[in-house]
Amino acid sequence: MDAARVTRALAWTTVVLAVADVVVAAQAVPLTSETAIAVHGFPFVELAVVGSAVLGALIVARYPRHLIGWLLTIVGVTGAVSLVTEAYAFWVQENDGPGPAALGDIAAWLSTLTGGQVSIAGLALMFLLAPDGHLLSRRWRYAAWVIVVGAALCLLAVLTMSPIGYHLLTDEAQMGPTRRLALSVGFLAIIAGLIASVASMLVRWRRSSGDQRRALRLIALAAAFPAIGVVCLLVVQSLNGDRQTWAAALPLFVSYFLMPVLFAVAALRHRLYELDVIINRTAVVVAGVVFAAVGYTAVVVTLGRVVEGTGRGFWLSLVGTAVVALAFQPLRRGVVRLANRLAYGQRAQPYEALADFSRRLAAAPPPGALMPAVAETAGRAVSAPGAVAWLDVPGGEPLTGTWGDGTAGWGHTIPVRLDGRVLGTIGVALPRGRDLGDADRRLLEAVAQQAAVAFGNTVLAGQLAAHVDELEHTTHRLTRSRLRLVEADDAARRSLEATIGREVLPLIADLPTRIAAVRTDVATGGAATGIDGLVTDTNRALEGLRELSRGVFPSQLARAGLEPALRTTLARTDRAPALSVDGVAGLRFSPRVEAALYFCCAEAARRGGSALQLGLDGDEVRLRVEGLDTGGLDLEAIADRVGAAGGTATAEDGVLLVSVPASPAGVAPRG
Repeated sequence: MDAARVTRALAWTTVVLAVADVVVAAQAVPLTSETAIAVHGFPFVELAVVGSAVLGALIVARYPRHLIGWLLTIVGVTGAVSLVTEAYAFWVQENDGPGPAALGDIAAWLSTLTGGQVSIAGLALMFLLAPDGHLLSRRWRYAAWVIVVGAALCLLAVLTMSPIGYHLLTDEAQMGPTRRLALSVGFLAIIAGLIASVASMLVRWRRSSGDQRRALRLIALAAAFPAIGVVCLLVVQSLNGDRQTWAAALPLFVSYFLMPVLFAVAALRHRLYELDVIINRTAVVVAGVVFAAVGYTAVVVTLGRVVEGTGRGFWLSLVGTAVVALAFQPLRRGVVRLANRLAYGQRAQPYEALADFSRRLAAAPPPGALMPAVAETAGRAVSAPGAVAWLDVPGGEPLTGTWGDGTAGWGHTIPVRLDGRVLGTIGVALPRGRDLGDADRRLLEAVAQQAAVAFGNTVLAGQLAAHVDELEHTTHRLTRSRLRLVEADDAARRSLEATIGREVLPLIADLPTRIAAVRTDVATGGAATGIDGLVTDTNRALEGLRELSRGVFPSQLARAGLEPALRTTLARTDRAPALSVDGVAGLRFSPRVEAALYFCCAEAARRGGSALQLGLDGDEVRLRVEGLDTGGLDLEAIADRVGAAGGTATAEDGVLLVSVPASPAGVAPRG
């Protein structure tokens, strides 16, 4: 037999025993008398034990191993046993009720054994463990041991007495000093444990927040009331000569009755143990049974009057059954809808939340609104106090959206998958002691399935936006590079023009006049005295033009290749760096590659480079220049020229590194 059936049977047993207690107690004493209310606690104790047993059975039906449910059930059952045996013993021993005297003695002994000390100890343990069935910390185990030891001392004191001859109003002399001491110490230990459980509940309440804090507030009140009632009982009895009167006992009995009431309100309002689900199903079953019975009877009676005396009883029964069967399904849907509305609160039926989420997705919300919407749908679908949705964005920060209270942590997560890829995660925060059931997991999976497409679209939109930004950035870089190349070309033209005007034109500007003078001298038979100066100036002009041509584009580079052109240029440069070549001797590359490397070397030579290393590394030509003055180096111009050939250029700590694809001659390089 499973736990749910056991607790359900115990709950029904408690109800039966409580009814029997009322019947027996009514025979022994008037139910409205002071004895019935102040001594026996009618009707508060009867209602309390029934409420405890039913509440415990509901909790165990959902969580078979939950200690709170079992403690409530035990408190209810033992309290019911104590009540009915006490009522019978009082009837037999005080009012000469039916049955032998020995049976009354045994009932009195059993009532004391299962009486107040067991109930108070069970309540103390329950409040020490509430609401999740675990101690607040390991150090609170000492309080639990105090309660257990106190209950054990009380039980031992009663167990060591003979049931035969035991009287409800046993005096201290009959019990003996040892038993009295054990009872006193045990009861004080139970009271101390009850006070400790109230303190533990207050600590939990101070550390909690949100729905859990509001639920613990009610449970703390349920724990504080019995403690106050016990203190009131002890104080009043110490003042009135140990007599149990209205003033002494009523606060304890009322607090005992309020305990399961407050506990149930906290559990239902804040969904501590998912009792709403069980009550939902119970409402459907009860409504169905009532409708089947009442509906069938009404239809049969109504039709019976119409066809009375016709002898059609069989057909009447068949028609009644058909009418009830046809009407039951619409009624069941209405009852389920109403029960869901009452049980689930704002989320109504869980799939209503999914339908609302579908409508919100149809509006294509932006990522900033999508993530909170997913979190809200997940939280409302499973009645979680808080929820969160994560979306992993490739190459960027993840997008998140939260809803509700997440202080309990996102301990329950469901991945969001699309085509086998995990795009993100949905997490919910549940109170301690509650876990996701199969129905809750199916709901979260349904939310994840609906969110998967939206997540995928968000990722694609993000990637598209990133590509657009990257393309725009690349376009801007190319535009700036083009502008720099144009500006560099214009600057080079202006520099060339200025150099020619400064170094070449002065030498050749008067050549026509000087040549005409020499021709006149020769024609008249005179000496050509200006011919030597003319030759000298012409040679100087040619040499200047030759020097200028090396900075523009050397013909040797196109004719002989990169290495010969570099060596010729470096040979004509003062303090030229040493050139070392590895693997490129005799090789020809595309004009763009050769021009890029040549002008990088020429610029480096002008900036004081101390060593040039030119080598072939796989399918790339690498240039390394050391000892550069990088402060005066126009790195942007070099990077633009190298980038036009599909390569890269970096300069750091006086070292220039250039890498260009080794495109063979006649093949345009990439880039």
